[in-house]
Amino acid sequence: MEFWLAWFHESNLGADVKAIACAAESLGYTGVALSDHVALPKEQQSRHPLLNIPYDPLTPNIEPMTTAATMAAVTTTLQFMTYSYVMGMRDPFTVAKQAAALADLSDNRFSLGITPGWNGEEMALLGHDPATRGKRFTEAIDVMRGLWSNDLFSYQGQHYNFENVGMAPRPVFAPPIFVGGNSAGSIKRAAANAGWIGMNHSVEELKVLLAPLDELSNGSAAKYVIAAEPLSDSYIDQLAALGIRGVVLMPWSIMDPAAASVASKVTAMTEVARTWK
Repeated sequence: MEFWLAWFHESNLGADVKAIACAAESLGYTGVALSDHVALPKEQQSRHPLLNIPYDPLTPNIEPMTTAATMAAVTTTLQFMTYSYVMGMRDPFTVAKQAAALADLSDNRFSLGITPGWNGEEMALLGHDPATRGKRFTEAIDVMRGLWSNDLFSYQGQHYNFENVGMAPRPVFAPPIFVGGNSAGSIKRAAANAGWIGMNHSVEELKVLLAPLDELSNGSAAKYVIAAEPLSDSYIDQLAALGIRGVVLMPWSIMDPAAASVASKVTAMTEVARTWK
């Protein structure tokens, strides 16, 4: 089982980010999972798919690409995955360029975890139609993979149409794409790519979600989830029985003032690491 550290609602302080990355590597964490939001309006009709609440625009949200690059620069084995990058508010060309660069710059320690997204107000604010995010998402994956795999690439879709477009330099090894989401469409997309990234679902919920994923991918799709309960041998055994490759851990509570310092975070990371060592 891989054990990943969640780095979600944190600061941009470079010294803190570098210290956490070095500590995660020394403690044996496989990688760091990085969340994504850009700018949120105060008034929102959208609700988080599991929490059923809007997101407070004053809640800190890291920028995952630059944060992963900073962490990669001070580590050698630690891996990184966006968990997950919201394609519904971005174009595939920019994301393909960023992800390719980060894969090369990190010595292939970066995976692109993506989702269509759920916050329609944020998508609209960034200039994209929330109503088309699902279809754009499917086409965006085709576009990114095509740009990474060909010197010149052409595509004819409903939302993206172009002839003989090149993105240079192409990545030496294209970053694997993991797909988030609970819909049938999301599971199908995950099966067609490297795998699936889930949230903090119960074991029983995972059994229902993962059965079609395994069937569609013939068991080849990798699966990652956020821990839904404290680590224990029993819980890890249940996840392993479902073919879960990695679990994303949150050693401290989000926005907990007691966990504000790096020292407090490292202490919490160390305590959690003892449960699997």
